[in-house]
Formats: sequence, C-alpha cells, structure tokens
Amino acid sequence: MLMKGLSVAAAAVVVAAGVAAWHAEQHPHAPAEAAASAQGAKPAGTVTVYAALTQQNAQALAKAFEAYDPAARVQVVTTGTGALVTRLESEAKAHAIGADVVLLADPTAADALAALGILSPEKPSAASHLPISDQGADWVGAYVFHDVIVYHKGMSLPVPRTWRDLTSAAYKGEVEIGDPSYSGTTMAFVGMMESRYGWKYFETLKQNGAAVQSSVKTVADDVASGKVDVGMTNDSAAFTLVKQGSPIGVVWPQDGAIVVPGPLAFVKGHETPVAKAFANWLLSPSGQKVVASVGLSPVIGASPTVPKGAALMQVPWAKLERNRANILHQFAQIFR
Repeated sequence: MLMKGLSVAAAAVVVAAGVAAWHAEQHPHAPAEAAASAQGAKPAGTVTVYAALTQQNAQALAKAFEAYDPAARVQVVTTGTGALVTRLESEAKAHAIGADVVLLADPTAADALAALGILSPEKPSAASHLPISDQGADWVGAYVFHDVIVYHKGMSLPVPRTWRDLTSAAYKGEVEIGDPSYSGTTMAFVGMMESRYGWKYFETLKQNGAAVQSSVKTVADDVASGKVDVGMTNDSAAFTLVKQGSPIGVVWPQDGAIVVPGPLAFVKGHETPVAKAFANWLLSPSGQKVVASVGLSPVIGASPTVPKGAALMQVPWAKLERNRANILHQFAQIFR
C-alpha cells in the first residue's frame, strides 16, 4: 500500500462533560480550555493520524469522527507499520513530527517508539475501562487484528487447515506471506511461527517457492485475483474482500489465529484537545461500532469476523519485543 494523505471535510460532535473534566484535572494550567470543554464546547482544529490501516478503513474512521465532531478535521497518512516507524524516527531527528496520534499494527513497534521518547505516556481517558491485556506502557489497543489464512475458492488444491499446512509441497509456488519489516501483523506471525515451529518453517516455505509481499492487503488481493491460491493475511483485509464478493475463503487455523492488538498512542507534545477527542471517540461504543463495520475486531463488544470456538494464539509481546531485531534479521536472511 502506498503512502497517502487524506483530508476529510468537517462534520458534527458534542464532547462529553466527563472527558472535559478529565482534561481539567490533567491540565490545571489550561483553565480556558477546561472551562470551554465543561460547557460542552466542541474541540476545534485538525488532528493528524499516522495509521497502519488500508486507505479505505482509515477514511471510514476519519469520516465517522468528523460526522461526530463538527469542529474537527482529520488528516490521515496510511502505510505499513514499518514505514510509519521509519517516518516517525526521521521526523523526530528533524524535530518535525507531523503526527498527533499513531495507530499501528504491532505492539513491539509501539514499544520501540516509546523507548525513543516519541510517544507520550498519556493515554486516552476512555482507556481506563479496558483490560490491562489491551494496553502497553504508552499505548492502548484500539482494535484487534487476527492473522488468518485465505485461499482462492476456485483452486484445485486442498483447503489448508493449519499454519503448518502451508509448508506442504502441495502448495509449491502458490503461497504468499507478508513482510515483517513492513507489516505489523506479519511481525506477530513470524515471531509466533518461529517460536512454535522454528526457522525451519520459513526455510521450507522459501524452498517451496513462497513469495513475500510487503502488505498483507496485497497478499489478500493476489489470492482474490487468482495470482496465487493461498496466503497469510489478517481478518480485516479478508473481511473487506469477502464483503466485496471476491472469491476467497477464510481459514481460522486449527493451531491458532494470531491475535494482534492495534496500538493507539499520542505523540509526545501533541496531546491536543482534538487529538484526545478523536482517541476517546475511537474507544467509545460509537467508535467501536465503526471499527467493527470495517472488519476490525473491536476491543469493546463482539467481533464481526471471529467465528465462535475459533482457536486463538496469544502473543507474548514483551518477549517478541526483545527479539524483534533478530527476528527481522533472520527473516530477511531467509527470503533475501
């Protein structure tokens, strides 16, 4: 997915007095802001969001928030997590970070940005009702991705049922996966497959002619078009294609779909009223309803994509974060 800047026209919102009161408590030196919020004033201005989402999903969130907030304007830059991290690091060195809010697809990347002092330790007030499992030191999960298998419904091959099935010679030259240096959800996939099956898993994939695409959206599109028969992607990309009537099937692997929280964080020094309003809206029931409508699993409420009884693989994020550099290096060595 190429980087794109989006600007969406303004629309309507009323900010809850509870959020305003929290602002006043956290910012005692900003009485004018707190007083205005307490009276139900709308947070005016522009919030810039760097998002590891498809353009379509990012635009849906932006439009929905602007429909909720009459005084706000949302600008969104969309690309993969790896590219966003690189951009933020470069902007930080130039003392010119453009983002106010970041939405990633890899908790280890959020932790890395926090370690560099790019992310703010402040969290949205709405995060207080979320479980600790959906939060990091400097981020909170805004939604959840699940790594799954997709296949072309017209293929003559057997439908894979597990992640290990992808290494079978039956799928030689017919498998695509993402690139963990670009795709945050693929980082989780590579870390968990290496932990469970060893690097031999990826060596076998390579020997069988598996191809690497930067974006898991590209993988899903290639399967839908029939370029390849099978691929690793996430449920959001798959859900979008299913809604469009694409000829793909989705497999929730018996050895576990991989659960990947999508971290939301403020950029340090950019904790503006409109940035906070956007974050709190995204974690609200109305925001989570929009999240579910685009095929992302909400952190609040039922998911539209996860089947009842699906096996789920939980990721030890602290361990994965410690091994992140080595995982990226080893993967690159295999698929160079």
